[in-house]
Amino acid sequence: MKAFLIASLAIFITACSSAPATIQHAPRSDIQLESVSANVEAHIGEAVRWGGKIIEVKNEQNFSQIQLVQFPLNRYGRPVESNESQGRFLVRSKDFLDPEIFTTGSMLTVYGKISEKTTLKVDQKTLTLPVIDIIDSQRWPVNSASGRPYNPKHDWPFVGFGYYATGSYSP
Repeated sequence: MKAFLIASLAIFITACSSAPATIQHAPRSDIQLESVSANVEAHIGEAVRWGGKIIEVKNEQNFSQIQLVQFPLNRYGRPVESNESQGRFLVRSKDFLDPEIFTTGSMLTVYGKISEKTTLKVDQKTLTLPVIDIIDSQRWPVNSASGRPYNPKHDWPFVGFGYYATGSYSP
């Protein structure tokens, strides 16, 4: 009985706490946005796992499209906002992607295949962006009890421990 309880608990914890395997692990080729942007046609049909911050969500009659600014992924596949972006890319889905769920500014990791390239005008600059057809995705919640971005040194689940024991210090 004790072994069954421990095994059940272990399965429950791993099932509830992890992102899909396609998001956690990069595809074998692990092509980066920078190299794809240089020659999109050469990479059509290849699988990629990219992530970033949602800039815009558009819903057309037959598909939904999300524009993202790319950020590097951590070991779990979550985008880490920084000054180290390789550019922008578009993600398309045949499913309706509700803008109230996929909100501007939230983080998203997608796994999919490069399907085409498109041009987009940002201010006065015209960009050529790869378009990814979504196979799998993970929308990342804010990881903090305070609503601020996750800070591993000072934020939840360690609020109230450590320096001053107040949990309020988060540089």
